[in-house]
Amino acid sequence: MTGRVWHLLTGEYPPQSGGISDYTWLLASGLAAGEEKVHVWTTPVEGITPAAQGVTVHHSAGKWLPRDLARLGAELNSFAAPRRLLVQHTPNTWGYRGLNLRFCEWLVKRKKAGDDIWLMVHEPYYPWLWRDKPTRWLLAAGQRWMMRRLLAASSRIYISIPGWEKYLRAYETGGRRSIKWLPIFSTIPVIADDRKVAELRQGLTRSGRIVIGSFGTFGGAVGEMLLKVMPALLLSHPERVGLLLGRGGERFAARLLSRHPQLAERLLAPGELSPEQVSLNLQTCDVLVQPYPDGVSSRRTSVMAGLAHGIPTVSNTGFLSEPIWAQTHCVALAATHKSSDFVAEVEILLKDSGARASLAARASAVYTQNFALEHTLSRLRDAG
Repeated sequence: MTGRVWHLLTGEYPPQSGGISDYTWLLASGLAAGEEKVHVWTTPVEGITPAAQGVTVHHSAGKWLPRDLARLGAELNSFAAPRRLLVQHTPNTWGYRGLNLRFCEWLVKRKKAGDDIWLMVHEPYYPWLWRDKPTRWLLAAGQRWMMRRLLAASSRIYISIPGWEKYLRAYETGGRRSIKWLPIFSTIPVIADDRKVAELRQGLTRSGRIVIGSFGTFGGAVGEMLLKVMPALLLSHPERVGLLLGRGGERFAARLLSRHPQLAERLLAPGELSPEQVSLNLQTCDVLVQPYPDGVSSRRTSVMAGLAHGIPTVSNTGFLSEPIWAQTHCVALAATHKSSDFVAEVEILLKDSGARASLAARASAVYTQNFALEHTLSRLRDAG
């Protein structure tokens, strides 16, 4: 729709790394491709911000301090009202160690002054964990207060997974409102270059070997799960290679090799790569292993990348999983979180090339029909 102006507020934007950064850049570029004007308001960082036609980036937010917000507000006021502010929310990106209460109050004031606040909740708040330190309890309580104020400021509310709705409902005021699912798209573009993929695979491993990949940051509970799964898949199979893609892959490889040094020649971790290089590396994989303690869900850009590229993927369901995973069978689902169940699913796929091809085709089709960027753009534009 020609003439519409979008103001995107985000705590991360390229050249910063991170899922919110990549997501917002693609979203801004996609909106601008429809002849709409897009202004991104974010923090100043070192490096070169990639250009996109129709997108203007303002590094006016500073560290989201009160004086920064005053400056940001003055600059926003130079645009014609009513101004639509699309806020990309995950609490830790607004500074103050995840407790920027003033930012939320600033948005409430912007609403009262006539701005139209649209809220996209990528992550709502830190969970209550009774074994945490008291400072973590404070963080959990403070981020819940932030959510209450963000909901009060917003005219439209979107969530990255349906599972977040119940987390938000407890903090809405003024009656029940519409909360809509806006699925996360893959932030890794598919690079169609069979020659480069073949060359890369040849460089990664000798001909005839099997590449078992995993994509992510390899921290926390995900890393602990992979510490059990990857050795079980590799140790007794000299024809297999493990490929660890993403930030944190090198550190995770060091942890794994400290326990299993015999995998030194068959565990590859290229480190942080450009999105284009990630795409090419993903396409070298025969299968992806993507365990999640809370279950596979569309907020996981790592599994979205696997779907978009049509890579046979093994994951698991959990309390945040959407029904679509079991309904469409677009990934192979381990029966439980146990490493033995993950290994069993991978082994089934590796023994059956037809099953891998079928799973790959379903993955690509389900992604195109449900998760691709075009769906996000159309839902936002259709909202008015």
